[in-house]
Amino acid sequence: MKDLIENRVRLTGSTKARLLGMSLKENGLLWTGLIGMYYVASAIGQKAFAMAAGLRTKRGLPGMNSVAMNKVIWESWDWSGKGEEWSPSPEWKQSVLRTLLVPNIPEGSAVVEIGPGGGRWTGDLQARARKLTGIDISEACVRECEKRFAGCGNVEFRVGSGADLNGIETGSTDAIWSFDVFVHINKPQFEAYTKEFARVLKPGGVGVVHHGAVAGANGGWRSDVTTADVKRFLSSAGLSVEKQLSSWRDANTEFEAGLYGDVVTVFQKA
Repeated sequence: MKDLIENRVRLTGSTKARLLGMSLKENGLLWTGLIGMYYVASAIGQKAFAMAAGLRTKRGLPGMNSVAMNKVIWESWDWSGKGEEWSPSPEWKQSVLRTLLVPNIPEGSAVVEIGPGGGRWTGDLQARARKLTGIDISEACVRECEKRFAGCGNVEFRVGSGADLNGIETGSTDAIWSFDVFVHINKPQFEAYTKEFARVLKPGGVGVVHHGAVAGANGGWRSDVTTADVKRFLSSAGLSVEKQLSSWRDANTEFEAGLYGDVVTVFQKA
């Protein structure tokens, strides 16, 4: 029954009044009242979101994506689902692995995963890597991953600042992977990270980063970053953007990059 709020303007006021009368007759007062509350609340909610988004842009506000707020959110998150709550389906996840992870993360490589969370992608990265370093702003995530991958001798996890890759040696990394993390990182920190990508990657090294595309316009706690911003940041850091995917076709199925119109950018150090 949920609808697109924008489509409601396609009905005139008189038609809406007529439908109200019909609904009262056919569905009764309780159902009609509840659905009316939904219509009013959703319209108010969308208007409030649009006003908040405009104010954020006008005043340069961090929204829900400051470093401090990100740390609190992900320290407090219930990681019992290991991050799989963001996978739309098992088929989608397998396609991400098949289409994005395997072709870009070489076997026997030194890999940095930014924001491993509950280890959603870490097991597949660990299986391919000679050495895997997971860096997360959340101490809770680091503890979770240390516990989950305690038997793996090629992994280490550390708490990061949310804006750099301190502790990773310059020119030591073959591949960088990050999914459902940079969707929450604002422009200043995102740009700082791209400079760190250029520093730690070896020549020919590859990065795969999933990020927001429309400066948070679709909701989802997304940051103020756009696809064009990401391309500009990477180019300014001397990195080559190989592709930017909002979706991909795999086994006759079209898969979306994310739940809120997100994009996956694949880049390389020359």
